[in-house]
Amino acid sequence: MNLLLDFGNTRLKWACSETVADSGMAGSRILQRGVLDYDAPVIATWVAQLGALDIAKVVFASVVSAERESQVFATLAPAIPDPIRFGVKPQAGALLNGYATQNTLGVDRWAAAIGAWGLFGQPCLIVGSGTATIIDLIDVTSAGNPIYRGGLILPGMDLMLQSLHERTARLPQAEGSYRAAPDVPDNTHDALISGAIDATCGAIERMGRRLPDDAPWLLTGGNAHRLLSALGGNALVVDDLVLEGLAISAQLVEQ
Repeated sequence: MNLLLDFGNTRLKWACSETVADSGMAGSRILQRGVLDYDAPVIATWVAQLGALDIAKVVFASVVSAERESQVFATLAPAIPDPIRFGVKPQAGALLNGYATQNTLGVDRWAAAIGAWGLFGQPCLIVGSGTATIIDLIDVTSAGNPIYRGGLILPGMDLMLQSLHERTARLPQAEGSYRAAPDVPDNTHDALISGAIDATCGAIERMGRRLPDDAPWLLTGGNAHRLLSALGGNALVVDDLVLEGLAISAQLVEQ
């Protein structure tokens, strides 16, 4: 069994996966998963539960400091093997990495792309809706090879609303509702919420034009369901694409 760790800025996501008999990238299956705060007693309780599992390999992706990583791994030792850091590479299985500056590409974006291709195996958008909104594209080359192209980075919806509240004299902290067309927001709170959602959806829809009409738009992150209700169509929510990518990467290391 493989232990997968996604060190996020505010929380630690984890999963356990196993390799299944499959020659493709999706030859892995997540058995259980969870989310933890970076709190010593919480981590210690989780580690005690892990003790009953037969963990053969640990793969992790991280956007946090080395100090925070060390704190977690110190609590985990000696319950786990030496962890393997997931990194950005020119290729994962059949998926090519077409990002021009791979040294600046976030590991979470690359892991999510691996997870998306492994699960769906077709051109798609990957929309990560957190503090920032990431809209990435997987396409195929003229030779038919899958390729991660990169995409857009824009402020997340909460960040948009916060900046409007803090940087303008009269705009409130938004507590309104989304007003979809043909309805028109007729109060400031609804105007703020609807503006943030429609601005994000507009960017997603413009990126979607670069792909075939049937290409799925995969929504993940804290605002995924809010976007789903506004987008409809090809959009669907897929949780934990980063962990899915780490599960596939653990399988590829074995080959």
